[in-house]
Amino acid sequence: MAGTSPASGAAPAGGTRRPVSTYRLQITEDFDLHTAAGRLEYLRDLGVDWVYLSPLLAAEPGSDHGYDVVAHDRVDESRGGAEGLAALSAEARRLGLGVLVDIVPNHVGVATPTDEQWWWDVLKLGRESEHATAFDVDWAAGDGRIRIPVVGDDDLPEGDGGPIGHLALSPDRGELLYHDNHYPVAPGTAGPGTEGGDDPQAVHALQHYELVSWHTADDGLNYRRFFAVNTLAALRVEDPEVFAESHREIRRWFTEGLVDGLRVDHPDGLRDPQRYLDDLRDLTGGAYVLVEKILEPGERLSDSWATDGTTGYDALGHLDRVLTDPAGQAPLDALETRLRGHEVDWAAMIHDTKREVADGILGSEVRRITREVRRVTTEAPEAAVVDAVAELLACFPVYRSYLPDGVEHLDEAFALAREHRPDLAGTLDVLRPVLGDIWHPPARRFQQTSGMVMAKGVEDCAFYRWSRLTSLNEVGGDPSVFALPVTAFHEAMTERQREWPHAMTTLSTHDTKRGEDVRARITVLAERPEAWAAALERLLALAPLPDPGFGSLLWQAVLGAWPASTDGSGVTGEVPADLRERLHGYAMKAMREAGDRTTWTEPDEAYEAAVHAAVDA
Repeated sequence: MAGTSPASGAAPAGGTRRPVSTYRLQITEDFDLHTAAGRLEYLRDLGVDWVYLSPLLAAEPGSDHGYDVVAHDRVDESRGGAEGLAALSAEARRLGLGVLVDIVPNHVGVATPTDEQWWWDVLKLGRESEHATAFDVDWAAGDGRIRIPVVGDDDLPEGDGGPIGHLALSPDRGELLYHDNHYPVAPGTAGPGTEGGDDPQAVHALQHYELVSWHTADDGLNYRRFFAVNTLAALRVEDPEVFAESHREIRRWFTEGLVDGLRVDHPDGLRDPQRYLDDLRDLTGGAYVLVEKILEPGERLSDSWATDGTTGYDALGHLDRVLTDPAGQAPLDALETRLRGHEVDWAAMIHDTKREVADGILGSEVRRITREVRRVTTEAPEAAVVDAVAELLACFPVYRSYLPDGVEHLDEAFALAREHRPDLAGTLDVLRPVLGDIWHPPARRFQQTSGMVMAKGVEDCAFYRWSRLTSLNEVGGDPSVFALPVTAFHEAMTERQREWPHAMTTLSTHDTKRGEDVRARITVLAERPEAWAAALERLLALAPLPDPGFGSLLWQAVLGAWPASTDGSGVTGEVPADLRERLHGYAMKAMREAGDRTTWTEPDEAYEAAVHAAVDA
């Protein structure tokens, strides 16, 4: 449950309602809108005044999260459909509750092309498709084809243009089949009398897409994604027609009075978040809107945005740190140094993890920025521009800038890049006027990309390498900031109440790494660091791990999730099988996300076996 300040229950000057407290429900096939409607009276009795729903638009078949939208014109039938939303809204009105819904403007799910009709049409007709402008595709970079990275190593052609294994035509020649994946066939390219005939390899060569090795995702894709997720293709909602079409059902919710507010997922992925929020304000009539915006320490949300504030990661970070004993910092620093064998520098760590991301899984984005830079200027060699752009992304201090706002962050990135790489000084001189001018396409694309690199390099990597006190390794927080004095906390909350009184205050979301109860238990270690150091030493002796630093992170997770009994007694006997499996799952995710000893794509089986043995122990 999350809330805004008590004063926020009053309607603002425009008369639009704002919530005091919200309760988020994950709407799935097993817990659909009809079922959720039956829970509203209970939530009202708890003191909740708005129900907060996960994404509702039609998503990939079987999706439990809903962030992989495949159709913008309807509520997902498997989760209750339009009738379910109407029933829930009617019950909310009867009880006096508001309705807040999560929306996903940045991307759509394309894992199953047959279910995303816009994507299917673009794959079939290419740039002639009426939906071609909806997707952010660099057609020139693919020689007029969208590169789709799905081909496994065993099916790779031996040479350029060689046959792809397991490629076939459907009996009616209307689809190309690669294992269980279905793709459209352009008119006139398959069947008797056509250039492709009945040869699936020849037909594939004639399509507006190209099935390529999954390795190509690192440096050869030509469509923008959500972060590095190949099956989530980004939309160009800055195009008025795309905005209108992708918000058709959302508009109906407000026209018919079904919904009162929206939570906007990942606005930093949009080309122009401010303009998008202005459009959303017009569409909703000035309804309550929150943005999932992560602010770094000291960063402020732009007061020019048409929003009531953030979804609360900033408040979460303040709350965690005001409850952390500052006396624990020095002994926990010493413990981390002893476990790692050297002092850990957070700033240096995240520079390196971000650089790994820019050179690796987001290399395609870096190369696209480079192509756009070189359409503006060819003063610097292509390789040097690739290197310099990746370095700037690694040095960027916040998620993104919104030029001309935030130009100081761009200046800081350039200054840091010059310190790290003086050999790139000439190239950086060429890039500064290009990336600092909002009218240049590469400047806009750089802004869209810096947040991706931050998220993947910090949240999804460094957070699993830094184990000093893992309750601080949380979305929207800087783990190197250990504690917050009470006076500073009150100053921050006073400012928040004054400037963003309707922003959300939260302790956990679907994106947080650990629940608030788990974080609270771990935070207590700052009050007993010597006891923790002794206990950890004994645990690592009983269940040795190849990397004792990672062992600290893992044992903190176990401690935070304790007690292991499920009978509510607090007495811990044999660990239940479900908890054992959850710990194995967490260990697998944590060590592969850390990426320093094993990875998702190149697992180190011996290292992973040792970690799993420690979990069993």
